[in-house]
Amino acid sequence: MKGPLSCLYHGEVGHRRLAPVQHELRYSVYNLFANIDELPQLDRRLRLFSYNRFNFFSIADRDHGPGDGTAIRDHIWSLVRATEAGADASRVFMLCYPRVLGYVFNPLTVYYAFDRQGRLRLMIYEVNNTFGERHSYVIPTDDSSHQSCIKKLYVSPFNKVEGHYDFNIRIPDDELALGIALTTPDGPRISAWFSGSRIALTDRALLHSFLGLPLLPLKIIGGIHWEAAKLWLKGMRPVTRPVPPTPSTSFAKTAKGVK
Repeated sequence: MKGPLSCLYHGEVGHRRLAPVQHELRYSVYNLFANIDELPQLDRRLRLFSYNRFNFFSIADRDHGPGDGTAIRDHIWSLVRATEAGADASRVFMLCYPRVLGYVFNPLTVYYAFDRQGRLRLMIYEVNNTFGERHSYVIPTDDSSHQSCIKKLYVSPFNKVEGHYDFNIRIPDDELALGIALTTPDGPRISAWFSGSRIALTDRALLHSFLGLPLLPLKIIGGIHWEAAKLWLKGMRPVTRPVPPTPSTSFAKTAKGVK
């Protein structure tokens, strides 16, 4: 069976606000890239990683999907099987920040669904905001590296729920790259990206990751609030947060869902 394997990706995340003020940030991060069906096996194989248990690193079902403890694999496979593009999917990988010493905040968890030939068939973008709200965008792939969908969830306090996202993806291999852009009726507003290099998923690599960035979750959530303060000082002001959309999942029929 062709396709990727569970691993770590060490790299850089960036975020650029284009209007009405300009602002940019970049910082080093690491992500877990894991087969959702293998989470229990990874728990048994690795000393520093656990599934639904406390450890240096862990993944918890309650941090994803409906947030009620439903198994990640059960929830994600239900979304995959609800689509025509997911009919041939045989493996799904999640790209996310793991819990570190029991704490995590994932602005975005990305799920890649592959068929038995290693072809990417479907993407799921699970977006979290800092108000505890979550929305998933389920989008089939095509022959290009581009996808689009309508924005549904309030994310940045300085942006209304309007416009659409454009995703640019690369099939994960030795390198992984993911780009996201938000465009509103007034034009391009935000671009964000992650790029990283593959690291084998071993206890040694996990320890190295921890020693290099021991407070990664605090860096992420602290950075979000620090950058928000900078934007406020630049004149940006929060907009009213609407009620989150129902249902909490959007399905696009084509890769260019905005069309």
